[in-house]
Amino acid sequence: MFGSDQNVSWTLFVCSVTHAFVHIYTIMHTALLPVFMTEFGLSIFESGLLASIPLAVSVSFSFSYAPLADRMNSKKMIAISLLMSGFSGFVLTQAKNFFMLLVPLALISLSSTIYHPHALTIVSELLPHKQRSRALGIHGAGGTTGVAIGPITLGLVIASYGWQFAYLMWAAPILISTLLLLKLPEDAVSSNNAQVQADDFQKQNEQDIIKKWRRAYLILLATMSINGLGAQSIGTYMTTYLISNRGLEEDVASLIYGFNSAVGILGSLGGGYLADLSGNKRWMTIAYAVGLFVSIGTWLGPFWALVVIYLLGGYFSASTMGPQTSLAAEFSPRSRRGLAYTIFMLPFSLIGAIAPIIAAEIIELYDIQALFPFAICMSLVSILFLQLLPKGK
Repeated sequence: MFGSDQNVSWTLFVCSVTHAFVHIYTIMHTALLPVFMTEFGLSIFESGLLASIPLAVSVSFSFSYAPLADRMNSKKMIAISLLMSGFSGFVLTQAKNFFMLLVPLALISLSSTIYHPHALTIVSELLPHKQRSRALGIHGAGGTTGVAIGPITLGLVIASYGWQFAYLMWAAPILISTLLLLKLPEDAVSSNNAQVQADDFQKQNEQDIIKKWRRAYLILLATMSINGLGAQSIGTYMTTYLISNRGLEEDVASLIYGFNSAVGILGSLGGGYLADLSGNKRWMTIAYAVGLFVSIGTWLGPFWALVVIYLLGGYFSASTMGPQTSLAAEFSPRSRRGLAYTIFMLPFSLIGAIAPIIAAEIIELYDIQALFPFAICMSLVSILFLQLLPKGK
């Protein structure tokens, strides 16, 4: 742990708050897909492109950005990501057609790609290894808070003021949040050089660590991708499912969608602590297994049970953030942590780009309810893949 306890607490606070702001717009457009389809005359396939193309842009950018991540000033890059997100949210409110929706949505997705390697690298070095999942869980809770704020805000204002107001009201706070970075300790953004130099054992054996853990790192990415494919397929069209199959109004569907992420705030915090106690691999296995049963309950359960089960799914889904990011740090050399986290974020963007298209095809070929057995199968496969991970250091 570098610096004083006060510096550590402030750095974690700044990273968690900025994580919330960079994620406010993350899934607002997903909740709005039924509205966009009506307002802009989009097909189910075109609505899927609104969810997939922005993430495909992020994936393409990541390949060129990854080798540079460890050479850039983290404070400046986090500020750029927040500015990009805030301005893009404002521009989105002026959209008149599909293309004008697509460009700012792509920039919002890109802002997240720029943000994560730097913030995650900082947080992963704040506390000792045994407390890393806890710190990353707190940071993840900040992001989950932002993800929840968007749809909840949307559900509260859309009926009275329109969906544009939900974006406008958060643009200024997101831009202003860059001021928090002014007091971020410099040692928090300098790759923690003092700690790197002090850790002679890891420095001397770094090449051995790279070879030993490369396979584990790839298994982790594969596991996240498989599980995410099923979860993202359902998530993209969840509000559509609630409206078309469960008979909810748009604002109510958006609120339930947002509360799923709000419960995830507790999941991010609790998951980090529980992973520290039980082990990252074991907790991820538990969370994935619960996610499987959540898909079954959401699909087949009565409405009153659906809401409870869906919110429970939000808790366990978010509870994997701490252990996942902790394992990514464990399976990567400290000197290349920015690169490791840039690659780590690729499955989220890649699956986010592919899943809506796959989901749209499944819906058009069968029915929207066919997404649930697909997600259940993906959960089963991901649990099996997860067992290939080593127990850890």
